[in-house]
Amino acid sequence: MNVMNCESAKPAGTVIAVHDLACLGRCALTLAIPTLAAMGVQPIPLPTAVLSAHTGFSGVAVQRLDGFMSACLAHWKALGLKADAVYSGYLANAGQADLVRELIDWQRGANGALAVVDPAMADNGRMYAGLEQDMPAAMKRLCDAADVITPNLTEAALMLGKPCAVGPMSDGALFSLLRGFDAGCVVITSAVLSDGTHANLWRRRGEAGFWVCPYRRVDAAFHGTGDLFASVLTGALVRGGSLEDAVGQAGDFVRRVIEESVARGAEERAGIQLEIALPGLMTLGKPGEAPRFVPAHAPA
Repeated sequence: MNVMNCESAKPAGTVIAVHDLACLGRCALTLAIPTLAAMGVQPIPLPTAVLSAHTGFSGVAVQRLDGFMSACLAHWKALGLKADAVYSGYLANAGQADLVRELIDWQRGANGALAVVDPAMADNGRMYAGLEQDMPAAMKRLCDAADVITPNLTEAALMLGKPCAVGPMSDGALFSLLRGFDAGCVVITSAVLSDGTHANLWRRRGEAGFWVCPYRRVDAAFHGTGDLFASVLTGALVRGGSLEDAVGQAGDFVRRVIEESVARGAEERAGIQLEIALPGLMTLGKPGEAPRFVPAHAPA
């Protein structure tokens, strides 16, 4: 029997996961908590709202938790909580974005924590139901304070005040989105290149171009895939992985889970079959395809 060497072993990394809790439909905290735990990272949830179901359903009951979030943060400060990362997703209003910024500043000072922001507020050219028109500006301020951000194309365009493009985009247009943020690293998911290739893109601040991680698109539209991507990426970074590997591993895993969900005939609105795929998170390998660098072509 193998026995772990306790002298060399380290405690599990910790991530404060700031997301909503949708009771029906796999997304946000119901994805982030098991995903991070399966990767050997302790999730510390801070719910932003409780919903009877995710917003893909109609007639959703919603309870925002602004007061609880403030009280929770005050209690954690009194306890001297230290986390390795702060990872935020869906926020119910601009005030919550300010509170997350406070949380990030505190944890950076207390523990040098990584800040990952998934500005989960829009898709397919429009914002989620129930959000105010000041959310893109509030999310932009929060993203600019982060180390890593993971917007989709719609979210990136809304935050930058650009048109929400549908379909293939030129390298110059994509670079213009990527360089529009002050975050340390910008990851844009689910882009379509001018040649029709589907890819996740990333760029470090100051780079004269961007990196392309192609993936094989599966013809399905499951809710929560963006949350899963950001959760795997965060877990990989907290475990000490490089950004290049984290983006590739997250993309590969999301694709595999979608393929498995399609094969099982899962309902798209109910979300991906995460429960079946979780064991695969324990042994993430190298990404299937190496990224390629695209030199900058955006106008000055």
